[in-house]
Amino acid sequence: MKKFPHDFEKLPTKLPLLAVQGAVLLPLLQLPIPIHELSHLEMIFEMLRTHQIIGMVQPVSTDRLIDVASPIFKTGCAGKIVDLHEVEENQYLLTLKGICRFKIIKESNHECGYRQALVSYNDYPMDYVEDSDFAFDRVRFLKVLEQYFKVVDISPNWEEIDKTSNQKLISALTIVCPLEAREKQALLEASTPQEQSRVMMTLLELAGREGGSQTCH
Repeated sequence: MKKFPHDFEKLPTKLPLLAVQGAVLLPLLQLPIPIHELSHLEMIFEMLRTHQIIGMVQPVSTDRLIDVASPIFKTGCAGKIVDLHEVEENQYLLTLKGICRFKIIKESNHECGYRQALVSYNDYPMDYVEDSDFAFDRVRFLKVLEQYFKVVDISPNWEEIDKTSNQKLISALTIVCPLEAREKQALLEASTPQEQSRVMMTLLELAGREGGSQTCH
């Protein structure tokens, strides 16, 4: 196992929160996020002047309109700003690289115009290790994944998948698969790579069976 190339003792315990619907960030991976709101942009510019780390979370509700008072899930992932550029006038694309998951201890006030929280990283020590090995029936998993891709009409790059480590494969699928918000949250909250792989296998098998039964009717 390789230690993750980040000084976790220096991770900030107070984070600004960016609530994004239907998307999660995981350690080691990068995620592009469209930024439309002025308050989010002001938060990003402020973080660029400090530690450059933002806490990404999901809103509990799937409503399109969310604000600083909307309920959010209490587990998220800290991400480092690696890119920010304007794609259209007043519209930006932010790219975060996942560092470590956290649990929210307490949200602070919103006087600054965006959400902030005190967080703890203690529940996710495996995030401190890069590409940890774990027991995994990869052959069975890939058969289930193939059926799932057929159901959701995705044409994967199997050559790239074959070269991807177990941990990175599960994390990447969590981000890119068209899963429900609560399903993505369950994967985010799974404490170990082994648990994440079990949750992912269950979700893919259910989707594959449901899709197959619909096709038969």
